[in-house]
Amino acid sequence: MAAGPSSGLQLELDASGSGMDINFSGPLSEQPSFSLSQSGTFVKEDFVINKSGIAAVNGTPVPQLGVRLGDLEMLEILGKGASSLVRKALHRPSSTMLAVKILNVFDKGKRDQLLRELRTLYSNPLPWIVGFHDCLYDEGAMYIVLEYMDGGSLADVLQIVRDTGSGGLSELVLGKLTRHVLEGLNHLHHERHQVHRDMKPGNILLNSSGEVKISDFGLSAELDSTKEMCATFIGTHAYMSPERLSGAPYGFASDIWSLGVTLVECALGEYPYPAYEHGNYFVLLSQIINDPAPSLPEAQFSAEFRDFCAQCLSKDPAQRPSAQQLLAHPFVTMYADERRPFDLAGFVQTVSAMYRPVT
Repeated sequence: MAAGPSSGLQLELDASGSGMDINFSGPLSEQPSFSLSQSGTFVKEDFVINKSGIAAVNGTPVPQLGVRLGDLEMLEILGKGASSLVRKALHRPSSTMLAVKILNVFDKGKRDQLLRELRTLYSNPLPWIVGFHDCLYDEGAMYIVLEYMDGGSLADVLQIVRDTGSGGLSELVLGKLTRHVLEGLNHLHHERHQVHRDMKPGNILLNSSGEVKISDFGLSAELDSTKEMCATFIGTHAYMSPERLSGAPYGFASDIWSLGVTLVECALGEYPYPAYEHGNYFVLLSQIINDPAPSLPEAQFSAEFRDFCAQCLSKDPAQRPSAQQLLAHPFVTMYADERRPFDLAGFVQTVSAMYRPVT
């Protein structure tokens, strides 16, 4: 996808002062939430986006990448949530498979999520974060064009393993996955001062090259410093930490709890709190807040893995190690490639061959 020159950019950047923009805002005392020009350019805070993609960031024009909606053949739905729809898409000119996340810009909550996601994805590409191609605006919808991870999510893999009667994922596989996830969390926490806030199996993606990447940054929050705390109550409740569910301030340690719950679920082959299976929401919240943290049976798992999960699932967030500290934990180092080689790409390919998506 070769980069091409931006077009009509100066007009769009000056439009807010020439009466050409349609401003959508709250009370008159507030700043406009976003604007749309007559030519179909979406402007919100630091991003200017049109049909040709991102045109400017922080007031600086950027080369547009040449991705066109007309070149995308939309295929099956990969995921659907309250805030977006994700479709598999074929980019016809390059015969490349992509994932396209579609949001409605007239919903304020979705606009805010869009900005959070773009600020994370638009930064330098990283091997632990799902790849970003471009973002296009057209007729009230925003299309975030992402790397297609053909192995699906960890939730997909776990479901396939369950369907075969194999229970959970092996400790070796989880050891390999954990390193990649921790690398991604360490970057978010240490470099970007950002809490993901929705760590769960469905947001850990895999591909047939053996890569593991974190996705879905619409609920993330940037903190001014590593000491600052979040206070909003969003995310997937089943993977929220006790301090979040009880309404207390929370920080990076809440992502570590979510990782711990994810690993225990994947190891056991089932979600560790029984109220989840019965759909009893209030009992589930009570169990997470008041009951002892989940643990792994001694007979089935190594002492290193059990200790790793126990540290992630400390009820006291101050006692949970950081992602950087956990990268040095024996559970992670014992499954390092140089010590325990494993064909993760082959594993993903084998599991993917068993999966038939519903269109």
